[in-house]
Amino acid sequence: MLRIYVARHCAGCATATALVERVRAARPGVPVHVVDIDVEINIPRHVIGTPMYFWNDRVLFLGNPSEAELLAEVDRHRGWGEVEHEG
Repeated sequence: MLRIYVARHCAGCATATALVERVRAARPGVPVHVVDIDVEINIPRHVIGTPMYFWNDRVLFLGNPSEAELLAEVDRHRGWGEVEHEG
């Protein structure tokens, strides 16, 4: 699961939200969960800033990656190869 931690005070979190929507459109089968740390009570200790991207409990990015970088990490963790994405 791709999990992204965001906060209201975070300048980069609007970009993170837009990236999430692009991942959902490009990889509809990938579970994505956005966690607002201003609302969620149980934030893991390893969340040290926002936006922060995780695959399960593994840190992928602190700060926003490019869309291509994020999709490449999602594909790598899902075990998808480039051949599977060709039409």
